[in-house]
This record gives sequence, structure tokens and C-alpha cells, in this order.
Amino acid sequence: MKLLQLLLIISLGIGAYALVAAPPDLSTTPPWQPTGKYTHPPIQESSGIVTSQQFEGVYWTLNDSGNPAALYATKLNGELIQEIAVSGSGNFDWEALGIDTQNQLWIGEIGNNSTLRQDLKVVVVAEPDPFTETEVEVIASYPYRYPNENVDAEGLFIAGGIPYIVSKERERAVLYRFPTLQPDTKQVLERVGEFADAKFVTGAGLSEDGTRLAVCTYDALWVYQGTADNFAQMIQSTPWHLSHSFYGEAVCFDGYDLVLTNEGRDLYSLPQFWYEKEWELPPKNTQSAVSLLPKATTHNASAQVESYRTTGITIDGSYVALIPETAEETGSLTVPIEAPYRDVYEISAILARGPEYAQVELSANGTVVGTSYNSYFPEPIAGTLVSFGTAPLNAGTNQIMLRVVGKAAEGKSYKIGINSYQVLHASPFVERYMVLGPFPNTDVETIDKLLHSESPLNSEATYTGTHGKTVHWQEGTAGAGGYLDLRTNLSFEPQVVGYTLVYVHASKITDSVMLIGSDDEITVWLNGTEIHRNSIDAGASVDRDAVPCQLKAGWNTVLCQKVDLGWSWGLYLRFTDADGDLRYSLQPEE
Repeated sequence: MKLLQLLLIISLGIGAYALVAAPPDLSTTPPWQPTGKYTHPPIQESSGIVTSQQFEGVYWTLNDSGNPAALYATKLNGELIQEIAVSGSGNFDWEALGIDTQNQLWIGEIGNNSTLRQDLKVVVVAEPDPFTETEVEVIASYPYRYPNENVDAEGLFIAGGIPYIVSKERERAVLYRFPTLQPDTKQVLERVGEFADAKFVTGAGLSEDGTRLAVCTYDALWVYQGTADNFAQMIQSTPWHLSHSFYGEAVCFDGYDLVLTNEGRDLYSLPQFWYEKEWELPPKNTQSAVSLLPKATTHNASAQVESYRTTGITIDGSYVALIPETAEETGSLTVPIEAPYRDVYEISAILARGPEYAQVELSANGTVVGTSYNSYFPEPIAGTLVSFGTAPLNAGTNQIMLRVVGKAAEGKSYKIGINSYQVLHASPFVERYMVLGPFPNTDVETIDKLLHSESPLNSEATYTGTHGKTVHWQEGTAGAGGYLDLRTNLSFEPQVVGYTLVYVHASKITDSVMLIGSDDEITVWLNGTEIHRNSIDAGASVDRDAVPCQLKAGWNTVLCQKVDLGWSWGLYLRFTDADGDLRYSLQPEE
């Protein structure tokens, strides 16, 4: 699937004067930050990855549907080693890649979004030498079908020379296997069993010794452990589980460490001990405290860059250590942060934890935000995302300060460790809408004109929708995260058009920014005037588009047209509201 982006991260700028520059040889790639990015332009939508066993430092990947039939050998940092053309098989919807002990690569033509495909198969090539070869030929093709219902799948691994396939279903994940290998003969897969916990799987990988099986989704990772010859039992065991923000599309083992990719062209490296301890993974795309340090200011403390390895954590990366000048001193570190708009923001920091770390307080523009956080922990942890709370920030420069305010009784010092900062819009989402549809997507212009001819909009009117059915405005409700799912609130029918309506009240003329995230196609009218139109081949993500606008005093009408192109259908919507003045309603109230 296309890249989804969960977070809008505000670019953080700093001012003041230089203190300590980061040593140039220190890496800044803890597990939640990409270790690399695919630099070869054709690698657009990585949907499978395996680690080569015969070529050290080589990782194979492929693209999914609509891309050339090719394999790509890269380094862990994403740098291309070689593009290998695959002859003998097209790429209708390649979704997975496996490798066996005979150094063969297995390409999974297993994508089945419609659940209607009858030409599913797995094809095999001998692993080419990425340093000398540029083309490889399919040596065998294994067509298949499922034993009962037809399902989508994006997970594949090879064990004992046999392909195993993991289904991609919203409510479960089922493991299937080929009963035997018979080239060019469609076989009925055997159902091995259903995974405990995991569902909606987008990638799978098996360790070289066959004792660990990892499956990933857009926002989570599960690692199962067991004996290599009993997958039915293994997938029913209690897995290690981690949430993440990688939007993972593929996963493989490198030893017992994991490597993940997404369709955003990122690569991530996750150490074995991290998932075994089930340590929380902070989100990516935070602003590095190391990069902010040269222009930060300190008070009653010193700040320096330290490597995680010096604390006993075997990962690359570094962080800023703030150490008060004397015991029990309330030393502080301040960075100026640039916010693009005046709004309410959630302010967080990724902090190191361990026996030597103290209690820390955060303030914004001189006002304490939330409550202090105790960074003490019996063992070292590289990064914990700590949300201190929400606060209004000005457009432009804001002063963010972290201050040592004490320590736990068991704590060894008053030190704090800061990896990065994160500032997110926190103004409330629209929670309740009026929704209308579905309509055939051929009727877009007709319905647009009809709705715009009504002034004000008539919420009691009826219209002719798909298949000649009568439709009318009805209430729709967004989920806890602010996402209005039109699939559940309006219709599961694909390739249709729907409309959302909400009224926004402002006590006075207000310059605001509409923050909207939509999949597929969207048009927005504010008080009858079009202010936004966008078409994207991706899922909806929070605050993807920022649209400056002016709200009039009183009630403002916000009408959205949503064209569905398949798969998901929905949006996120809110307006910047630093003063907490705005109100949302289904009807303009007196």
C-alpha cells in the first residue's frame, strides 16, 4: 500500500550561542530513526526485503504493483549496489520476497487487494552476484490458490525449501504453506494456523535458523519464537510485541536483529535486545537534540554529546547529556523552537532513562507544561517519548527549556539525557460531521452544482445516489484519533463520491489554518468558496495539508467532497485554535 504518514512534525529552529559541537564520527540513528533511505530512483515502494547469506552487507528488495520486474541489491544505508532485471515474470503485484538456504530468491506475486485474483504465484530465481550481474531469469513458477476463501497477502518466508504465506486481513493473520513444490501446477495451499495477536500483516521474515518469525504491520511488530519445524505451535506462542511509526511494509532478520522497510523508502535497524525487552519505540521524524546543541543555552549546568554505547546500550547514536554544575543544582537547557502557526501544540521530548538520570521539567515561553518526569530506571534505556502536555505557542520563535528538578531516591546523579524534541499540533479535531452519499464518481460535477445552488445547505433534502438509491444527510462520527472513516460512516462501496459538512463558529474574524489529511481526492469549500483541492495516491494522514484561511465572525460552513479511488476512504480535519475559541457543530446554532 502507499505511504501513510502518521505525524506532522514542526521544523524546529534555534538561536543563541554555540556550546559543544557534536563529534563528526557519532552516528545519530537509534532504532526509531531510519538507518538509511533508498537513493536509487526506481526503488519507490519497497514491499519485501531479505538479507543475503552469501554476499556480506547485501540486502535485496523489490517494488510492489505497477513497477518494473526487478530486484535491487542495496547496502543497509539504502545505497544501490545493483539493479537486477528479472526476466520470465512480470510484476503485477509483487508484495514479498523470501530467501532459502540454497541462495535462491523467492518473489511473491501474492498481492490480492480485490480478493478476486486467480493468478497468484511465487517465482524463484537464483541469487545473482550483485557486483557482476545485471539480469536474472526465473527458474521456476509455483501458482496456487487458497483452500477456502480468497484473501490478500503480503507476507512470505521460506522454510525447508517450502514457501509459507501470511494473509493480510484486518481481523486476523493466517499462515498457509505449499503442500509440495510442483512447478507450473496450481496447488491448493494448506492452512497452518492463525497467529496469536498479529493481524493485517504487511511483511514477514524468518531467522536463518528458523526459530524466530517476525511479522510487521503499518504500526506494529510481532516476533514469535519456537522450534523450526513447528510453525503451527510457534505462531500461537506469546510474541514479543512493539508498536512503531515505521509504516512497515517488509521485515527480515540480520542474525537476530531486524531490518524493516517502508514504502517511504526508509530502512530501519532494530537490535535484538530492543524487541526482546519490548522497549517502546519513539516516533521517527523528531528534531535531534545533538543538532540543536550548538545554539542552545545552559544555566548552572554543562551540556555535552555522549554515545549510547558509553551507557552500555549497544546501538549507534548519541544524545545530549545535561549535568548540573553541583549536586542538587537545578540546571537547565534551553532551545528556541520555531512554530509555523500560532496554535496549541503537544510538546514532547525523547529522554534517556537509567540509574543515573534525574527528574526533569519542561517549560514553554516561561510557563511550566504539565508535570515533571522521573527519568530513573534500573537499567539503561536509550529513548522514551515523554509528552509533557499541551501549550499555546506563537508563530515564530518559542523558548523550550528542560530543567533538572530532583532525582529518585535510588538515582545515582542529577543528569538528564535528551535525544530529540517533538512538537505536534494539538488543537481538537472535528468529531461529528454530517455526511452524504455515496454517489457515482461520474456525478461529481452534477452533485457539486446541486449542493452549491442551495444557500444555505438543506440538511433535510434527499438526493439520488448510487444504483438509484435515495440518500440524505446523516450524522457521521470520527474515531478517537480524529479520523472520519467514510467506509463505516457512509458506505463500503468502492469508487464512489461522498460529502462531509460541518459548521465552525468563531467569536470574531479569525485568521486560522485548516489542517486536513485525506486519502485519494478531496475538495474543500469554506463558506461556498473553494480553498483546497488535492489528489494523492496514499492513505489519509494527520495534518498532511495546511491551508491558511480566514473564518468570519459567527458560523462558517465547511463542505468537503471526498472521491474514493479504492481501499480506504476518509479524512482528518481541524483548524488551528490557540485561544480555544472555535466551536464545531452539525448545524449553525442561534
